[in-house]
Amino acid sequence: ELLYTYRFGSRQLVADSLNMKPDSLYRKLEVLVKHGWVAKRQEARLKLTGTPAAYYLTPKGLRTLVALPDHEYITDSVIKGSYKDKTVTQSFITQTLRVYAQANRLTAAYPNLRVFTRRNMSRYSYFPQPLPDLFLSLKQGEGQPKRFFLDVIPDGLPAKPLYQRITSYAEFFDEGGWEPVDANPPILLLLGETGITERRIQRTTRSALYKAEIDEELSVYTSTFGATESLSGNPAIWTSLDDPDELLALPELE
Repeated sequence: ELLYTYRFGSRQLVADSLNMKPDSLYRKLEVLVKHGWVAKRQEARLKLTGTPAAYYLTPKGLRTLVALPDHEYITDSVIKGSYKDKTVTQSFITQTLRVYAQANRLTAAYPNLRVFTRRNMSRYSYFPQPLPDLFLSLKQGEGQPKRFFLDVIPDGLPAKPLYQRITSYAEFFDEGGWEPVDANPPILLLLGETGITERRIQRTTRSALYKAEIDEELSVYTSTFGATESLSGNPAIWTSLDDPDELLALPELE
């Protein structure tokens, strides 16, 4: 289920999700690999640098899930597309593992947080295109949950695709893309790999929103990979574009 949801997962990431010891999980994963339900990617040159193997479901593994009750959303097109997983670029796998790692950190800090990946979101028509890296829903009491679109921004991402991503969000909300959900629009969370990247995200986002000339102001907050590592001890890690001197926790964002 986890490998389907995230598409790729390392031994450590999956173990963290399942609250298992990595060595114990490794033996189980290798059994699945032996029987052809799971495969793994690990380039020799990256193994020498300590980069973990990335596990993923084979078409056989996906068909095994489809045979279980309530898995009809795994369509033939998903299974057909999975043949590409053995040849996708290492950069794609690395980014997928980055997103998985951030999801684990957030759910560890907020047990009431529900996380939806791109594979989850692709089942519904009301999400923006391109899809966010993650859609988050934080339940608080009896009221409406707070919802977030989160994008994980590595240091090497050029300014143009980041600018285009912000512009597409602005157009999506301005054109009523979220209206079918009948809920408050999600807050945008942009997570930079480092502080330098976070500041670049803030500059690019301000520029994109200024030029978009949308009617409704979007709520946008930024943070860094380093900040999410210490979430349990310091939950106030999110910075608003409007007030960069104040740090807020996820439930406080508006």
